[in-house]
Amino acid sequence: MTIKTIAFTQKSSQEFVSQVSAQLAGRELGKIVSLAAQGNAIVVCFSKFGKSELTYDVAVAANSGSSGIMTATLISEKIALAHRAFRSNIEGKLKKVLIACGAKLTEG
Repeated sequence: MTIKTIAFTQKSSQEFVSQVSAQLAGRELGKIVSLAAQGNAIVVCFSKFGKSELTYDVAVAANSGSSGIMTATLISEKIALAHRAFRSNIEGKLKKVLIACGAKLTEG
């Protein structure tokens, strides 16, 4: 299942991306998956035997009140043909890292 939204409490998407990137560093998964904050978006890249990108639009959640929960919502995906077979496996591992960084995920 694809990650549709990522909710996190870090002060900015850049701070969240830095935390996740630190968790990925030194892991085998970190050789395949990278995250980048680009303006109001977070881009997740899978690169091995091609390149895939998932782009998430980031906004402060409307129902977060003063807690400042940010929500990244999937707005586009470009999946390389070679990645389709093992996408769910890679995303499953990424989900564990995101949750370890305090994110709450919805899938669809």
